[in-house]
This record gives sequence, C-alpha cells and structure tokens, in this order.
Amino acid sequence: MRSRLLAMVSGIAVFAASILGASTTAGAALIFSNTHSYEFGGDPDAVVIFVEVFDNFGGDFSKYLWQYTVTNNSYDPNPGTSNGFSGFETALPIAVPDLGDVFAPNADWETNCCSGQPVEWDIRNSVGPGVLPGEEGVFGFTSLPRFITNSTGWFHTWEGDVQTNLVFYPEGDGPEVPNVALPPISTVPAPAAWFLIVLGATGLAVLRKR
Repeated sequence: MRSRLLAMVSGIAVFAASILGASTTAGAALIFSNTHSYEFGGDPDAVVIFVEVFDNFGGDFSKYLWQYTVTNNSYDPNPGTSNGFSGFETALPIAVPDLGDVFAPNADWETNCCSGQPVEWDIRNSVGPGVLPGEEGVFGFTSLPRFITNSTGWFHTWEGDVQTNLVFYPEGDGPEVPNVALPPISTVPAPAAWFLIVLGATGLAVLRKR
C-alpha cells in the first residue's frame, strides 16, 4: 500500500511539474493596456498614446516591459521650425537601478538629457524630426515587476534647439508608468508550484500516518 501511494504521489508530481515547466517557458503576456488622448490647438486627439505593459520580457519573469505607441495626429506647433512630437517625459520621481532596455523610434533620440526625471526621450530640431503629424513612434523600457501609477510628465516639441509648447498630462490621465515610490512586486510561485508544495506536504502527512 505504501509503495502504491508513493507511486501515485510521484505520478501526480510529474504531471504538476510538467504544467509548471510549461508556465515558466511561456512568452511575454500583456497584463495592462490603456489609451490616452491629448488636446492641442483645438484637436482633442492631437496626440494619442497607447500604453501596454507586458510581463516575462525576453523570457525573464523578473522584467516588465512598458511600451508606449505614440500617434501624432496634428501636433506640430510651428511647421517648418518645430519638429513635431520630439520630447516625451514620463517623469518618474526617482531613478531606480532596475530601469533598463530603453528604446526609441530611432538612434537619434537622446535619453534622460534634460529634466532629471527618468524616463525621458528627446530629439532636438537641429538633429532631425520627431514623430510628425500622420506618423507613429514606439518608445519603452523595462523594470522589475512594479505596481502601476500615472505619469505626471509632459510632451513637447523642439524649436531653435529649445524645448517649447509643453503639454502636461491632466492629473490622473498621464501614461501609465512603474510606481517607483513602492518596492517591486514580490515574485510568487505559479499555481502549479503551489500545487506541488501542497501535494508534497499532504503526501508526507499521509505517509507519516501510515
């Protein structure tokens, strides 16, 4: 009877382990998305920012990917001298060491050049155009798993190599960002892992009784 019970526990454990293995090798999953529209020059949708947050970035469960797809419908205050959507500020209150993998639409964009509040992207008008009306650009970075809050930042254009025409996000309506004021979210075992833990404890208790 004891050997039969051990075989049963072992078989269930192998099955649960296969589930656990499948869950830890799964690809990145979308865990949050939202769309924000910002007004400029009478156009309520002058700039639209679509936010996506993914876990398991690059197969690493200790990384969240924060991705921002910017659609510029009409924001270019002085065409010919300004360069469209060319400054994007997420305004995290402090820098933390787990922010990384920062990317922008192209290599001409500078990162964290000016405000002192990460994460920030800029491209000066003397360097080239930003995201012009009718165009789309994708920005992003990674962090440890963190709670979500709203940015208190802004976007702007560059003109004469000076930041101009800043548009601040309305309170509570900024693009979603990691809440770096709180500790990272603790990693918890996947459901299959909890099943293995409970199964092991139950199996040992049954064997002790016998």
